[in-house]
Amino acid sequence: MLRIILPFVSREAPLRSDCDHKVSAPRFEVPTIPRKLLIVRLSAVGDVVHVLPSLKTLRKNYPSAHIAWLVEDKAEGILRGHPDLDEIIVFPKKRWIAGVKNPFAFLQTVAEFFAFVTNLRRQGFEMALDFHGNLKSGIMTFLTGAPLRVGFARGHCKEGNFLFTNRWIDLPPRRLHRIERNLSLLEGLGLRPIREGATIAVSREDEEYTASNLKVSGKGPLIVIHPGTSTYGAYKRWPATSYAQLGDRLVEEFNARVVFTWGPAELERTKEILSAMRHPGDLAPEAETLGKLASLIRKADLFISGDTGPMNIASILGVPQVAIFGPKDPAIYGPYHKRAIVVRKEVDCSPCTKKTCDNPVCITSITPEEVFGAAKALLGEDSPPNKEG
Repeated sequence: MLRIILPFVSREAPLRSDCDHKVSAPRFEVPTIPRKLLIVRLSAVGDVVHVLPSLKTLRKNYPSAHIAWLVEDKAEGILRGHPDLDEIIVFPKKRWIAGVKNPFAFLQTVAEFFAFVTNLRRQGFEMALDFHGNLKSGIMTFLTGAPLRVGFARGHCKEGNFLFTNRWIDLPPRRLHRIERNLSLLEGLGLRPIREGATIAVSREDEEYTASNLKVSGKGPLIVIHPGTSTYGAYKRWPATSYAQLGDRLVEEFNARVVFTWGPAELERTKEILSAMRHPGDLAPEAETLGKLASLIRKADLFISGDTGPMNIASILGVPQVAIFGPKDPAIYGPYHKRAIVVRKEVDCSPCTKKTCDNPVCITSITPEEVFGAAKALLGEDSPPNKEG
């Protein structure tokens, strides 16, 4: 059972148990076993990771099917080399946006898009499953030409997405973790969901890169900390000074090898944290691909972060982790395995659905001592530390 530590509140709230999600009766049955099917989940990294148990379920139920995944360029790295996936179809959103804004490249971009759609239709997908549920994914699902297009029912999707699918799955009237929400789409097909065993492929090249470039100080447990978020999610960031104080406590208490990972536009903030620490910490090598980031995370004895894509990578890899949550609901977006602790404040305005916040007290008021307490609880467990890779 996942645990939420509510600072200054002496109780723990369960996020999920293995028996609290009952299989619902299927809304319809697939008339024939599909020979070729497409997953549509375009972005972002965390959202793509949340569909991996559904991929596992599809492969288990359709072992001979050709399974492809339509995904945006920024998240396709997390799927590369996946053993349950036959094909990755990359939706080059970044390049196409730049192309339509450039008058000299506009016509070429439009022609490229139509060629992309033509090739997509020629694939002959018999079933397309829209796990994304917005206008963009609905259009792409419709353009596949698949005779069976499965999506969420009206009220459970956005921007008229249901207009582009022809089989609709209703959801139970309660909060669902995003992984459970995605699995519900398959339950609607009459498939029994597989909640364990999903994984992320890490290549030998990625492993060798991490082994060659990771330089750490100390001899204690390896603790990987990811202090950043995307620019879009900046209001979910825990303060840099708090991360620095936490790093010092981990070194003092456990002689920990503290490594800070970072992504695009996060390097300067990560260096700021390291310079504020009184004890030595280490800067992780640049994770040029998501596979390289995953190869580092899965070596950790403990992973600490906010609500961000790397948190979901650590979760699907089963690495012990502490997740620091502010505005979002961890019952929906939090870690999805048993060796995880979510630290959050119980404030009136959290969780919320805001996209920005000028005073995110829900995250800034969490203290380093509170996060350290969660880390200490996990590092003190009797179960052996994660040593995979």
